Amino acid sequence: METLMRAASRITLRLLFRPVIGSRLPIGFQRRWAAALTRIAGGPRGVERSEIWAGELAMKRLRRADAGVGPVDPSGREAVLYLHGGGFEIGGGEMYVGFASRIAAITGADVYLPDYRLAPEHTQPAPTDDAFAAYRAVLELGHDPGRTAVVGDSAGGGIAVSTVRTLREMGLPGPAAMVLISPWLDLSLSGASVGLVGRRDPMLRREWLERAARGHAAGLHLDDPRVSPLFADLRTLPPTLVQVGTDEILLDDSTRFAERAYAAGVEVELQRFDGLFHDFQVFARLLPTARGALDDIASFLRRRLAAGG
Repeated sequence: METLMRAASRITLRLLFRPVIGSRLPIGFQRRWAAALTRIAGGPRGVERSEIWAGELAMKRLRRADAGVGPVDPSGREAVLYLHGGGFEIGGGEMYVGFASRIAAITGADVYLPDYRLAPEHTQPAPTDDAFAAYRAVLELGHDPGRTAVVGDSAGGGIAVSTVRTLREMGLPGPAAMVLISPWLDLSLSGASVGLVGRRDPMLRREWLERAARGHAAGLHLDDPRVSPLFADLRTLPPTLVQVGTDEILLDDSTRFAERAYAAGVEVELQRFDGLFHDFQVFARLLPTARGALDDIASFLRRRLAAGG
């Protein structure tokens, strides 16, 4: 049955996502289209949603309904800052609320989903600045950094690494753990998988990635660590779990990151999923392997956050 579901997921992406996202169509239409498609994947029941603000930055807070009746003290709860993907151009709370709700449901943590600024209207460092502000807001709500994690997928994975590095460089308390889902860490697209695997990826196209990278970098060299954290100093990162499919164009971003992080002394775990595509975890409603991957994320976070960093 999973074989059929994988095939159906691939067809959906190739026919409905890939031709539109990263095309010449107006970016506003692309964002609305992507948000509509992700509603198909849906989200779990029993997760409460509320909106909070970090200055002018809107964030959704997702909390399992069994947390209790009335206000809940954040200081006694685990927290996850979720940084969404979308090639720095699409995404946001409405697109990712279903998937982030799954993270809340399986971990029991309070999950915060910020609407960071997007290109082409805003370029680097705007999204990293927003992620930094969102993390600070989570701590100001009362969450303990030793029981807080940062999770990011695709472009959000790169933002996650840059944000955590910034925290450590500023001498601020960083999160106890990080999870990267199909992270985009090399905007120069120098990984061998870009050419070797690219045609098998049903979601991403090299042409879109190239345009999105130039738009986000705003004149910086694409191998500059400020836009491609794969090439940054990784020594200060917390224990990190990386998940990637073998049929995605950005496969080598994950494998090279794991190698570099391990060499830098970071406790890093790399999970490769054979025959699966970029951000396959979003299809948890359909794919048992995706549900298993999310269970692995939940187990990793429970271990790290329960230990208090």
